[in-house]
Amino acid sequence: MATTFTIKLEEQIIGTTEFEFADVPMGVVYGKINFIDIESPYLLFKNYCLANNIHINYDSEKERLIDTAIIPNLRIYYNDFQDELKSWGSSISGIEISDDVFEFEITLYGLESETMSTLFKHHFDEYFK
Repeated sequence: MATTFTIKLEEQIIGTTEFEFADVPMGVVYGKINFIDIESPYLLFKNYCLANNIHINYDSEKERLIDTAIIPNLRIYYNDFQDELKSWGSSISGIEISDDVFEFEITLYGLESETMSTLFKHHFDEYFK
């Protein structure tokens, strides 16, 4: 059974993810973002990065495509906000295909091996089988 993680930017809950994918030896997990009440994820991340002097690796306003560097105030929680997932940080990449179709993913870097082997046991076991 997959764990659902809640994503917060500053104090705003922006969505959830299940971190469907992983690079176990690198301590990286990533997954699709299921947004909650976000009209334009592209503008949310672009404006936030510009306002907070966060590097944007790639930005195409015409395509509504963005790839950010690590966003320091992007936090991941689980167990009904009892626990924060500790890591080096998270970045976002994605595209707005239309007004209501978004394809964005969050990548979490630098998880400890203990976290990978417990919280992401399904990825850990798949890699080491």
